[in-house]
Amino acid sequence: MTVPALAETHTFWAVALGIGAVVLAVVVVLMSLLLSFLKDIADSVTRLLEVGAEVGANTAKIKQLADTGPVLEMIKAEALIHDGYLESQLR
Repeated sequence: MTVPALAETHTFWAVALGIGAVVLAVVVVLMSLLLSFLKDIADSVTRLLEVGAEVGANTAKIKQLADTGPVLEMIKAEALIHDGYLESQLR
């Protein structure tokens, strides 16, 4: 090999190593961003699970709401009976 060929090979390897270093730095930055995003997602999921548990606790008695309508009808009927009785007493 001649001296210009060696210098050319040396330059090629220096450029290749430089490009490799830049690629490695970009990969490190992207992996750091990915880990940051994953941490944010994990925190959001944790908060969502906490809020979900609170919503579950707040809506646990909704099944009893179905019984409210008939009971209110009974109360209304009783109130109308009392109203009629009071009206008859006032006349």
